[in-house]
Amino acid sequence: MAVSIERTDNEFIIKLPLTVNPVDIQKVLEYFQFIDVVSRSSATTDDIEELSREVKGGWSKEMKERLSQLDEFKDVLE
Repeated sequence: MAVSIERTDNEFIIKLPLTVNPVDIQKVLEYFQFIDVVSRSSATTDDIEELSREVKGGWSKEMKERLSQLDEFKDVLE
């Protein structure tokens, strides 16, 4: 696969062949965005771990409440 990278005064231009899967390109672009956001963050590892626990805990409680309203899950979640 031939990939070329050009650098201008204010940007990089990456050229890929049309055979590259657009989904893969989107994943790489999202990773670049992630790196950019993380590089500007002042959050510590402990902050991130705490946020992760809060999100997971809230999601689990919310999902359990939503699923318990469905007949097929009532016996499982009681």
